[in-house]
Amino acid sequence: MSYIKNLPSNPSFIQKGLSGYNFELNNKEISISFEDCFKGHDKYHTNINSSKIYYILDGKGKFKINNEIFDVKKDDLVEIPPNTEFVFAGKMKLLLIMSPAFRIQDGIDGKDNDLY
Repeated sequence: MSYIKNLPSNPSFIQKGLSGYNFELNNKEISISFEDCFKGHDKYHTNINSSKIYYILDGKGKFKINNEIFDVKKDDLVEIPPNTEFVFAGKMKLLLIMSPAFRIQDGIDGKDNDLY
C-alpha cells in the first residue's frame, strides 16, 4: 500500500475556469482533489449526496451559497452540505474533500456562474 500520495502531473478534470487534480486514495469513502482556480466554477452546482469541504490554500475569491455571497481568502475553510446550491469565483488554489466520495451521478449543474 502506498501511504504517500503525489499530486498528479496532468489534470483529472478541466472546466472553463479551473483545473482539478484527483488524488488516488485507498479509502473510497472520501475523495480529495486539488483545484487550481484561475477564474472559477463555470456553473452553479449541487451535490445530492456529498458534503464538500474547500480549504483555500492560496488566493482569494467569492463563494455564493444558497444565494448568499461570502468573501474567502487563504486559510479559510468552506463547508457545503449535500443538496446545497453553490458557485465560486476568484484566483485561488483549493483543496476539496468530499464525503462520501465523488460520484458523477450525484452532481447537478445549473445556470452559468454570475460572480464574474
